[in-house]
Amino acid sequence: MSDSFSPLPQHESQRELGTGRIVLWFILAGVAFWPRLWILGFWIFGSQLGRAFSGWVVVAVGFVFVPWLTLMYAWMWSIGSDGVVGWEWFLVAAGLLCDLFFWVAGRRSLR
Repeated sequence: MSDSFSPLPQHESQRELGTGRIVLWFILAGVAFWPRLWILGFWIFGSQLGRAFSGWVVVAVGFVFVPWLTLMYAWMWSIGSDGVVGWEWFLVAAGLLCDLFFWVAGRRSLR
């Protein structure tokens, strides 16, 4: 009697890897790669990260989990005032939104 029922869609065992999913992963990889490269450049060739953050732990956590936020904060810190003030917070918030988009899109693509 159970042979007459078809499996529910969430119980299907094979998933097809489509072109859209591959393109999404390339976009996500690019979004994840470039800010980390800039953070490494700031660390190697400049002192912006050391002045913007009090220790290396915050930079390391930012490098791994929120690279766009870390990059934008360090960049805004170093462009003139040795602090993030006024309109600069909008760019820092845009960095946070980029990181949130990255995490949400990556999570959704795994489904």
